[in-house]
Amino acid sequence: MYFYLSTDRFPKASFMQRNIFPDDWMHFPRKPSEYMLFLVNDGVLYIQENEVPYELHHGDMLLLEPGHFHTGYKNAFVDFYFIHMPPDTFIPSMIETQEDLAAHFQQKKHQYYKGNPFDYGLYDSCKCLIPKTMKLPETSFQAIRGQMEESMQALAAGDEEYKLICSRNMLDILIRISKSCALSALSEAPASSELSRKDKRVEEILSLLHERYAYKWTGDEIERRLHSNFDYLNRTFKEQTGLTIFEYLTIFRINKAKEFLTNGSLKIHEIAALTGFSNEYHFNRVFARLTGVPPGKYRKANQ
Repeated sequence: MYFYLSTDRFPKASFMQRNIFPDDWMHFPRKPSEYMLFLVNDGVLYIQENEVPYELHHGDMLLLEPGHFHTGYKNAFVDFYFIHMPPDTFIPSMIETQEDLAAHFQQKKHQYYKGNPFDYGLYDSCKCLIPKTMKLPETSFQAIRGQMEESMQALAAGDEEYKLICSRNMLDILIRISKSCALSALSEAPASSELSRKDKRVEEILSLLHERYAYKWTGDEIERRLHSNFDYLNRTFKEQTGLTIFEYLTIFRINKAKEFLTNGSLKIHEIAALTGFSNEYHFNRVFARLTGVPPGKYRKANQ
C-alpha cells in the first residue's frame, strides 16, 4: 500500500531564483498578483512600493504585496534572491508598534507553554509573523542563502520533486525570518536586558523540570538548585510563560503521560509513577481535569 502526501496546505512557491544586475539596472515597474520576497545578497536594491521607498543592502529582506504597484527609483548593481508566493500565503496582521510586536511574541510563548505539543491546535497559535522589511542576522541570512541555492540547484538538475523542495525550504526560510523578527523585537523592547536575564532564568527552570519531571519538586528544592529565591523565580516564570512553575510542571507531566498512553502498554499506575504523581487516583483526577477525559478513555481513543 502507498500513500500520497497531501500538498493542499503546503506553503507554495511559484518561483525561487537569484538575479544579478549591473550598475545601470533599475527595477522595472509592475503590479504583481503574488507576494514577492526579496533578499539582498550584494549591492543595493532601490525599490518603492506604492510610493514608499526602500533602500536594501546585504542581509535586508522586503516583502512586496499583491496588487501593490512597485518600481525601482535609482540605478545600482544588485545581487538578490527572490521568492514568488500565491496571494493567500499571508494574512495581514493588526500589529503596528514595537510594543504590540513584543507583546505578540510574548503571547506566542505563553500559548506554547500552555499547549499540548501533540495537539494540532498549536499550528494555529504558532503562526509565523513576517515583517514587511528588516535586516537579518548574518547567520540567518547565510542559512537562507544555502536554502535558496539548494532550490535553484534542484530546478537546474530537473529534480521531479523540485516544488516540494521549494516548499520545504520556503517554510524554513519564513521560520528563520520570523524567529529573527522575534529576537529583534524582544531585544528592542523597553528593559530588554532585564527580559534577557529573565529569559535565561526561565531556560534554567525549564531545563531542570524537563530533565527530572518525575522528581518530587518543592519550592525549597528549586530554590536550592538554582541559588535564587523561589518567589522571585516563580514570579519571573509566570511573567514569561503565563504559568507558575508548578502549573507548567503539571502540564508537562500530563503531556508526557499522553506519550506513554498512546505509545506503549504500561499500566496506568505505572504511568502515574513515571510522570511524578503520588498515586493513580491523583493522576486520574489531574489528567481528567486538564484533558476532559480519564487516562483509560484517552488511551482507547488515541491508540
